[in-house]
Amino acid sequence: MTKSAVIDPEAILKELTSEEKIALLSGDDMWHTVPVPRLGVPRVRCSDGPNGVRGTAWTNGAPASCFPSATGLGASMDVDLAHRIGEALGEECRARGVHCLLGPTTNCQRHPCGGRGFESFSEDPYLCGHIALGWVQGVQSKKVMTSECVDFLANEQEYLRRSNNSVIDERTMHEIYLEPFRIQNKAKPSVFMSSYNRVNGLHVAEHPFLLRKILRNDFEFKGMIMSDWSGTYSSSEAVKASLDLEMPGPALMRGSSLERDIIGGKLVPADIDECVLRVLHYVREAQQSGIDFEKEEDTINTPEVRALLREAADSAVVLLKNEHGVLPISGSDKKKIAVIGPNARTASYAGGGSANLAPTYLVTPLQAITKHAESIGASVEYTIGSDSSRWSPLLTPYISHPQKGKDAGPGVQCDFYDQNPWEKAIKPLFSKFNNSAFSYFIDGIPKEVPVRGYVSLKTVFTPDEGGIKIIDNSTEQKEGLLFFNTGAEERTGEFEVEAGKSYDIEVRFSNFKQLNAMSPYTGRRGGIRIGGKKKRDPKDEIQKAVKLATESDVAIVCVGTNSEWESEAYDRDDMKLPPGTDDLVRAILAAKPEAIIVNQSGMPVELPWIDSAPTVLQAFFGGNECGTAIADAIFGTINPSGKLPITWARQVEDFPSHKDFGHPIDTVYSEGVNVGYRYFDRKNHPKSAFSFGHGLSYTTFEFSDLTVKSEGFGAKATFTITNTGKLAGAEVAQIYVHDLAPVVERPEHELAGLKKVFLKPGESKQVTVDLDHKAFSFFSVQEKSWIGRKGDYEVRIGSSSTKIHLSKPAHLARSFKWIGLQKPQVYDAAWL
Repeated sequence: MTKSAVIDPEAILKELTSEEKIALLSGDDMWHTVPVPRLGVPRVRCSDGPNGVRGTAWTNGAPASCFPSATGLGASMDVDLAHRIGEALGEECRARGVHCLLGPTTNCQRHPCGGRGFESFSEDPYLCGHIALGWVQGVQSKKVMTSECVDFLANEQEYLRRSNNSVIDERTMHEIYLEPFRIQNKAKPSVFMSSYNRVNGLHVAEHPFLLRKILRNDFEFKGMIMSDWSGTYSSSEAVKASLDLEMPGPALMRGSSLERDIIGGKLVPADIDECVLRVLHYVREAQQSGIDFEKEEDTINTPEVRALLREAADSAVVLLKNEHGVLPISGSDKKKIAVIGPNARTASYAGGGSANLAPTYLVTPLQAITKHAESIGASVEYTIGSDSSRWSPLLTPYISHPQKGKDAGPGVQCDFYDQNPWEKAIKPLFSKFNNSAFSYFIDGIPKEVPVRGYVSLKTVFTPDEGGIKIIDNSTEQKEGLLFFNTGAEERTGEFEVEAGKSYDIEVRFSNFKQLNAMSPYTGRRGGIRIGGKKKRDPKDEIQKAVKLATESDVAIVCVGTNSEWESEAYDRDDMKLPPGTDDLVRAILAAKPEAIIVNQSGMPVELPWIDSAPTVLQAFFGGNECGTAIADAIFGTINPSGKLPITWARQVEDFPSHKDFGHPIDTVYSEGVNVGYRYFDRKNHPKSAFSFGHGLSYTTFEFSDLTVKSEGFGAKATFTITNTGKLAGAEVAQIYVHDLAPVVERPEHELAGLKKVFLKPGESKQVTVDLDHKAFSFFSVQEKSWIGRKGDYEVRIGSSSTKIHLSKPAHLARSFKWIGLQKPQVYDAAWL
C-alpha cells in the first residue's frame, strides 16, 4: 500500500524514453496501467462497475455491495438517488484501491434482446443521460474517476460485437445515441471508453469523427480515452483518432507496432506524446485522489450501506397491475402463503458478464417473504414449480475445501501445472482456492505460470437432496456462450447421490485446444463451472405448485430471467421467459385467479398471460436486497413508486428494430429516431403492454394548476401534485414537449424533464421544472447542428408517456442553433 508524490505530466513527458512512452499507451495487466518507477509514475487501478465495484479479482475477490441493475435504477427516475449510489460506489472504490470505476453504461436500448440491455438506464436519452449524470457526479465527489462513459458508441448488440457495423443516420445518432453522453459531459469526466463495434464502417476505437470531432471538439472532452477490453484493432489509426490507452495489458496492438509505425512514417513522435500526456494526467488525477496504490482490497458492509441498498432496491420495483386491490397484503385472514417459482429461492440480483460480482450478502424473495409473513402470523410453504436455469446451477452452496472442509467456506482447490499431472505425480506450480464453483482464470495468477497448461480442480460435494445431475464435458466439445464465448457448450450426465453424503470431485482441465480461435481472449487461461441439479418432471412440479396454491390463502409466483439469460457477450434469442415458466403461471392463474405474479428481469419479457393476471410486480435485478424489495412491496412496507424506463411491448416482433437486430455484418438502425415510446405511442403502431413511464401506486395523485412561461430559448413549467389517497407515496411527474408545427418528422412528444415528488396523504406540492433549449430542438443534418424552431409547442405533464394529465402551449419568439455543450445562438433562416 503506497502513496506517491504527485507528478507533473508535462515535466515527466520530457523525461520519458521512447520505449517508456509507448509502454504507457497499453495496460500492464487486466486492471492496471504500466508504471514507470524511476520517474515516480505508479500503476493506476480500475475496476468493473457499473452496479458495484468488483475489484481486481473476477472470482475469489473481496465481496462488494451490489446495487440494482441500471434498468432498475432508471425505474426509480430519481436523480438524487443515483447521486447517492454514486457516492457509495466512490467509497467502495477507495476501500479497494480503485482509482477509476468502469461505468456507467449509457447506451439507449433499441431492442429488448440486447445482452447488455440491463446495464443501461433507459430507452430515452434524457432519462438515461440525467440518471447517469447523477451517478457520475456522485462517484466523482469521492475523487474517483469514472470511465464515462461505457460504451461510446452504438453498442446495442452483443452478437459479433467486435466486428458488427452499427449503421446509423446522423440525426438519429445525435438525437438518441449521442445525447446521453453529451449530457454526462457536463460532469467534466476524466475518462471515456470506446466501444467494441464499428459505426458506419469504422471501429469506434479508430473513429476520428466520433472521438475527435464529436467527443473532443463538440462535447469539449479533455480527458483520456481508453478502449474497451481487447477493443483496440489497430496501432497508428487508433492513435491518430486519439485513443490513448489500450486495455487490457500486456500490449497487443501497440508496443513494437507503434515503434514500427513511427519508423514507417505513419506516426510522428508528437502523435505519441499527445496520447502519453493524457495518460499522465490520468495518473496525476489518481495520485490527487489520495487513494493508495497497490492497496489490499477491503469490503464495506455498514448499516448505512445496507440501508441504501434496500432503498435502491425498493425504488426499482414497478407495480404494473393491481386491478382488484390484492396488494398490499395485510390482515389476519392470510394464514397460509404459498411461494412458488424458480426466482423465489434464488436471488436474481444482477445480470451476467462484467456487471456481475460476489455480493456482501443476498436476500432471496423467499427469505424476505417468510420474514414478513411471520410478522403477521402467517406461515409460508415453497415449491419451485418450474426451473429457470439455462445451465446446470452452480454447486457453490454444496461444495467445500477438500482438506479444510466446510469451515473454509464453499469453493474449489485449483492446482496449476505445466506438465500433465495425471501421467506422473508432480508438484503444482501454483495453487489457489476459489470460493465459487465458477472459476474464471482471467486474473489472480502469477505471470510466471504458463498460460497453456493443466489445472486440477478438487472439491467435496455434499448434496442436500438425492438424484443430482452433474456435468461431463471432456470430449467432443462444442463452442458455447460461457466465458465470453470462449467456453464449451454444456453437456450433462446423471449420477445418483444420497442427501447428506459427501463426494470427492476432481475436474481435470487443460487449455491447449482453443475452441474459439476468433476470441480476443485466446491468450487467456480459460475457465470451468461445476453445476448440477436434481432431476425433476416438469408436469409433476406444476401439479405440486397448483395444489399448494389452491390450499393457500395467498399465492405469490416469482418468475423471470437471471444472469444466465441476460448477459454480456451474447444476446437473447427472443423475449420469452425461460422454458416452462408460462405454463406454470397459466396453471396457477387458472386455479388461483388472485395470485400475485412477480417478474424479475433486466429487460422486457413477453407475458402472454398478462390479460388474465390482475396483480403483477416488475422487480428488475435488485442487487443485494432484491428479495427484500419484493417483499416490501407485497406487504406494503413501501408504496411502490418505480416507473418503467423502457416500453414494455407485448411481443418482440412489435419492435421496429427487430427486423435488423442481430445481423452478422450490418445492424441498420432503420427505425431512426422512433425508439421505444417514440414509436409505440403513435397512431397505427402496435400498442405496448405497458407504456414508457408506467407504474402504479397504492395511493392516488392529482395534477393541477399548470402554467408555462417561455424564457429565452426554453421555458419553465409550474404545476401542483396532490396525494388524494390514504397512503404516503411518490409520483414521478414526466414533462413532455410536443412540436405543434414541425418542419421535420418528429415523435408525438419527447421527454424533456421529470421530477419525483414524495407526498403524505392529502399533501400538495408545487413543482417547477426548467425546460432548456434542448427540449425544443431537433438535429438538422443540413446544418450539422441542433436547431430550435421559433413558434408554438405544447408542454404536457404526465405520469407515463400515454397518461397525460395537463397541457399548456409554449411559444418561442426566436429560432436558434447550437452544438455539443455550446450555448444556443439566434439563427434566422427562411426555411424555419
